[in-house]
Amino acid sequence: MRWYPAYFLCLLAAPAVAQDEMNFADRGERVLDMAVLERCAGAEKIGVDGCDAADLAENLGLISGSEIRPFGKFGMESFAMLTSLRYAASSLFFLAEGEPCYAEEERGAAVEIWSLWVELPPDIPQVMAEKYAVFDGVMDKIVTLELGC
Repeated sequence: MRWYPAYFLCLLAAPAVAQDEMNFADRGERVLDMAVLERCAGAEKIGVDGCDAADLAENLGLISGSEIRPFGKFGMESFAMLTSLRYAASSLFFLAEGEPCYAEEERGAAVEIWSLWVELPPDIPQVMAEKYAVFDGVMDKIVTLELGC
């Protein structure tokens, strides 16, 4: 009987703690926004159709192993995916900084890694295939990115 007040307080505190941990953006921390990647994957090219190059670069840079690692369970080279997407982010950052030649080097690395090591297996679940399609659509835009070096 004497533990009921403490137990009750713990029940009230748990949702508040969980809610605080889930709201990284509310605390000023940057979090991956897949909607940005989805918009860019469906856009004609980077810079049009709501695909802002700076937003894309930031979100590509925020992709972590936890978003890519599940692909490895299906036989994909998840480390190559992550590396390629990070090079793509770097390319966009260099382009924004007025360094098109460095951007070209980073883009070249991203495209080469993606084309050599990243391939969708035929037996992958639909959910994973759809997520891959977003990343692949973004990489298509990186391939056609005009850099002017």
